[in-house]
Amino acid sequence: MTQVDVPETHLDLLERPLFAHLATVRPDGAPQSSVMWFDWDGRRARFSHTRARQKHRNLTHEPRMSFHVQDPDNPYRTLEVRGTVESIETDVAAAFYQSLQRRYDFVTEVFDADIRIVITVRPTSFVAVDGGLTPAELQALTEQLSPEH
Repeated sequence: MTQVDVPETHLDLLERPLFAHLATVRPDGAPQSSVMWFDWDGRRARFSHTRARQKHRNLTHEPRMSFHVQDPDNPYRTLEVRGTVESIETDVAAAFYQSLQRRYDFVTEVFDADIRIVITVRPTSFVAVDGGLTPAELQALTEQLSPEH
């Protein structure tokens, strides 16, 4: 499958320790959204979770998902990442989870290390929004407002 590129204008939203709103589909078809920590390696997003929670069951049943990040300095600047779960692996000794704790500056004792997993997501598309508009919407508005129109 072809790799899709993050819009350069919004790449910083993946590189910063921002909260992601991760949306999945429950086995009964209902949506579920949770606020999550994540890490971006330049090509893939990784999330920490446990095997005991609904989100894991959702992603095992339906690997398509999306997550959304918002610029805290400009709430009209957002990025939606749509993707597919590439892998779900055991987080040995909760090492990845602890790396997220350091990234988000919230280090605590890990009580559920034995059931921690790493969910790796391969993006299939990105929707970048700035000023409440996608690039296509901004272009259409600009054309409507131009004196020649």
